[in-house]
Amino acid sequence: MANILQVTTPNLNTDNRNILNPQDPRGNAANQAVHNPTDPTRVVRADGQQGGHTGSTSQDALFSPINYESNYGAFIKGLGEHGELAALLENVLFTDLTKTKDIKQNEVGSLVEKLLLSMKMDSPEEITDFLQNQREVQARFTGPFFNQLRAMLAQNSSNRLQELALRFLKGYNDYSSGAHLLQQMRSLTSDIGQLLYRSYREEFQELLNGMNWAAENGDTLQNMAVINQRLIPFLASYISATHDYGPIREATMLLIFHAVRYQNGEENNLLKLFGDMTGNKSFTRMFKGDVDESLKELLQSASRQVQRPTEGISSWLIANKEDYPNAENKSAISDFADGMANLLLKGANGQAGLENVQQFYSIINGMLLNESVYMPLLHFLLPFQYEGNNVMSEMWVDPDAKRDSDEGGRKIKLFLKFDIQGLGKFELLMIMQDRETRLQLMVPPQLAKEDKKIHTEVADILKRNGFRFSQLLVRERVRDRRIDEVFPEMREKERTINVRI
Repeated sequence: MANILQVTTPNLNTDNRNILNPQDPRGNAANQAVHNPTDPTRVVRADGQQGGHTGSTSQDALFSPINYESNYGAFIKGLGEHGELAALLENVLFTDLTKTKDIKQNEVGSLVEKLLLSMKMDSPEEITDFLQNQREVQARFTGPFFNQLRAMLAQNSSNRLQELALRFLKGYNDYSSGAHLLQQMRSLTSDIGQLLYRSYREEFQELLNGMNWAAENGDTLQNMAVINQRLIPFLASYISATHDYGPIREATMLLIFHAVRYQNGEENNLLKLFGDMTGNKSFTRMFKGDVDESLKELLQSASRQVQRPTEGISSWLIANKEDYPNAENKSAISDFADGMANLLLKGANGQAGLENVQQFYSIINGMLLNESVYMPLLHFLLPFQYEGNNVMSEMWVDPDAKRDSDEGGRKIKLFLKFDIQGLGKFELLMIMQDRETRLQLMVPPQLAKEDKKIHTEVADILKRNGFRFSQLLVRERVRDRRIDEVFPEMREKERTINVRI
């Protein structure tokens, strides 16, 4: 019978005495090295490996039930995997889709043509306006008030002021996002209505009729009364009665998440948060300007209710000429974001051909990655047409780069990649502080011999715009530089606690 009391595994190969039993202490006597030592200065992994860098193969990662990669490590890895966002977008806008006859004749082809028209620039001033428009879409906390608030918080302000400022910024973000949050909840409730049992749908629709989907930012009381007193109790009762713990419960939880933010954006709550911050002694001592006038400008900027149709907002702008007198001139620029979102949605759904679905998904993933909460940089996509040439550009900006010393003003670091049709790919790295800049320009190989001429012209451009330069280098571009190479401070967070949910 089997020896069930045997604790150790016997060495079956009795002829070969060189095979050691791993459980035999005599065999390990010669190896007294300490494995996986503990470093008291760091939070280390139990297996002794470095955080965010696993030595496992792709096959091990595929079948392993545990993922040792951190959230931030996955973000950094994703930057490398989706580094060709500009090339993919250029392929969609300027090559494949514009040359395929079948696509030209469908709705996707029409969208591409509209996008190309909105990206056609006739002067450098239009390119500047286009960039400025993208900046306003990307950076919400802009303007004199936020610039001064940022400077105040950087001057070693009190912890209390920092806490009050963060609360106000969160409230302001929710207030200015009211229209977006409302549309997200409208989409979620529509999906929930389709998932409910038929006997519940009519009652649920009656509850939704009490919502004001066109409410302005900050006007949340009516909608929150419907959500808190009717919608959420109805859904909670439905889930409890039907034991439906699948998509409906997940959608309900997401609805509650958006509702909390929407409620936090109520105008009276924003006014209270603003009053708490401006009433702080440190704020009163350092702030220069009229507080009431600043509040009025913030409310005007954040309360703009722009319900943009899916095909762009040209018609909306033209219909509201009183508020936007230059609507005809700005409509093409404003159409870009809406047209791009609509194009990507249709392409991902296969309307541009099943063979192109993966391409559209890659573009969407790349855009979402650059909008991640882990991304410490402002990211801009700037495709345009100028003087008959297609230009695909992508830019990252660190508006508060780490300064070399405590002296001097704000330091800004900018990395620009652009591809000009017929010339090739360029890379520009610029560091600006107190109207002084250090600049590196990488040019295609065919332009490397004209480095002196390019140096002179770039220097003239800087001088005309009031910039001094302490360094100006023009070199041949030999390879694509990754974002974490240009901004190495992005990797500093990898040295923190390694957590993945």
